[in-house]
Amino acid sequence: MTLRFTVLGPVGAAVDCEPVGVARPRRRAVLAYLLLNANRVVSVDQLTTAIWESTPPATARAQIQSEISALRWTLRRADDATVPLLTKPGGYVLDLAPDELDLATYTRLAELARVEGNRRRLPNARKLMREALTLWKGPALTGAVAAFVAPTREGLEETRLADLEWLIDIELQLGSHRDLIPELTQYVAEYPLRELLRAHLVVALYRSDRQPEALSVARQGRQLLVDEHGLDPGPLLRELEQAVLRQDPSLAVAVNEPPPLRIADQPRPAQLPPASPLFVGRQADLADLVRCLGSDPDRPANAGPRVALLHGMPGVGKSALALQVAHAVAAAYPDGQLYADLAGSGRPRNPDQVLEELLRGLGVADLAIPAGLAARAALLRSLLTDRRCLLLLDDARAVDQVLPLLPAGAGCTVLVTARWQLSLPGAHRHLVAPMSDAQGLETLAAHLGPDRLAAEPVAVRALSVLCDGLPLALWFAACRMYRGRWAADLVALLRDPQHRLDELSTDAGSMRDNLAPSFRALSAAASLTLRRIAVLPTVTVPDWAPTVCAGLAPREAMQALDELVGSHLLTPVPRQTVGPHRYLIPNLVRSYALTAAADESPLTAVSANQVLARAVDGWSVLAQEAVRRLAPSCGRRMDDRHPQPGRSPRLLFSPAELDRLLAMPRDWLHEEQENLATVVAVAGEQRWTTPASVIADAMSRAPTRVHLGDKPSTARYARTLSAVARDSRSGSGW
Repeated sequence: MTLRFTVLGPVGAAVDCEPVGVARPRRRAVLAYLLLNANRVVSVDQLTTAIWESTPPATARAQIQSEISALRWTLRRADDATVPLLTKPGGYVLDLAPDELDLATYTRLAELARVEGNRRRLPNARKLMREALTLWKGPALTGAVAAFVAPTREGLEETRLADLEWLIDIELQLGSHRDLIPELTQYVAEYPLRELLRAHLVVALYRSDRQPEALSVARQGRQLLVDEHGLDPGPLLRELEQAVLRQDPSLAVAVNEPPPLRIADQPRPAQLPPASPLFVGRQADLADLVRCLGSDPDRPANAGPRVALLHGMPGVGKSALALQVAHAVAAAYPDGQLYADLAGSGRPRNPDQVLEELLRGLGVADLAIPAGLAARAALLRSLLTDRRCLLLLDDARAVDQVLPLLPAGAGCTVLVTARWQLSLPGAHRHLVAPMSDAQGLETLAAHLGPDRLAAEPVAVRALSVLCDGLPLALWFAACRMYRGRWAADLVALLRDPQHRLDELSTDAGSMRDNLAPSFRALSAAASLTLRRIAVLPTVTVPDWAPTVCAGLAPREAMQALDELVGSHLLTPVPRQTVGPHRYLIPNLVRSYALTAAADESPLTAVSANQVLARAVDGWSVLAQEAVRRLAPSCGRRMDDRHPQPGRSPRLLFSPAELDRLLAMPRDWLHEEQENLATVVAVAGEQRWTTPASVIADAMSRAPTRVHLGDKPSTARYARTLSAVARDSRSGSGW
């Protein structure tokens, strides 16, 4: 998402072209003043003077602080990943990129237009100034009420009119006089006292063989000044009237053709950052991608560029792998290698800005770079036609951030990395999966040396598992061990999910910081789902969990799960049969979600025990119903036992949902056996003996034996069954 601000018209903001409502005129005035001073610290005293001049109320400071807080809340609600209103020593600052404020964009385009005009590149000058003026959407600072607004608006309007007059002069030099007459007639009616606009209309009429009308317009201007304002016309109108009367040759069209734009001859770009010297464990991925992206002389000319998308969860090593691949195939692209960081996990960069950077890398001078996304994308495609170039676009956030950057020629290849599953048409999709235990150990050995691993083989293996096989997490762990910490000590700290992420950090960053952008980008439903299901202690999480644990409707729950999978925060478990989908939550993702759940506001917070109790209810109902469907004579009726007092299990699942989940009840019991054992054990530990006994009873009555095998939860399950039996004899329950 991209947050942009406007002052050339209504004061406001928009996220991806969707307006963000900024209520109250004074709040808009505070925002406007901060925007006019973007990237500069503005003190409360400055804001007070700007709003009230010399007569501020006694509560001025409190009102300013209140409006700042309200603006922050509005911006955070619109785009949680980007809240550029910062508190700094001495005041506040709006931290904006050059393309995030319409006034900054306007100023830059107008300056470039004048430079192009001075260099006699008139068509380019006209295009740039036209584009600049289209940014105006009405009187500046509309909707803001404060002392500074009127004089500032007048100054901005004067700038606009001066730029408009300059543009019309360029248009006249290019011979567009006939097309200008309707536009100029309107301007003269709107601004009758601006002599230069009237003079431009006189020239346009004269060159269009409408000399009587040209004289009439000039004389009307002189008469208006004398009769209504008591002013003498300036020399411009007087001399122009005389020039029309004598048909002065200087009024004729003199079109100045601009010199052609030339691209500077530059060495081929070689912009790839250095690859890591400690790259291990990804040889198979590297070989696969090198085969895909290497030289292909038989590729048809109309095939378009090859595009490869490397996607995977945060910290899995996508960028490191992409750099290895890019350096490995660089020789196949003799016309250069371009690199751009799209900053998708932070504040995503505008493709217009990235295109400007890429064009510079190809030797295009600043003044030759056209304005506008479409023009820049077209120039990039033109420059790369019939060339063999490699583009590495790192950390993409969305498809529309990538598509304008793609070349058209078959000789080019584009390598894209993203922590989201982008729908890039025609791309070779390569999932960068977490490392296996062996690959994780190889990575730790590269960082620490084999002797260090040999000293604590069991602890080091556990460390790799707790780090989810993520190279970044393993690097953070290795950094902690550089300081003399033993692997066993670090493993003990990492086993606590609430503090795991705090241990995986250095002065260069942390796993928490790396995961945060993925969480911030989630919808409200997906974020709630992840916080709730992270509480569950089972190996896998079934697709009904968001409905039962987070209160989402089945369709909404499935959309939330799909979003989490697309963000690589959940991993789907392959299905062999029909029935529920199941998912794995990586350890570090679970830790982040648990921390986020603990930080919830009191209005949305739900205790872990409440979530767990709801899930236990769900498993107990499904286990009992699965057995009933397999052997009705063996299963208890669903309403014989309620999981909790006063709550019917029929409320948990609709009949249609039960039919979907238990379409093959025998397979469901088999696939859920480890989860059921864990649930019984947890329910027993919480002394929730009724659902524990319901599940245990259902499993014992099942016509097919549920084999638990040699799993860590088996002993807990056996102990719980004994406790359930004792509680049943003593009559205890929920």
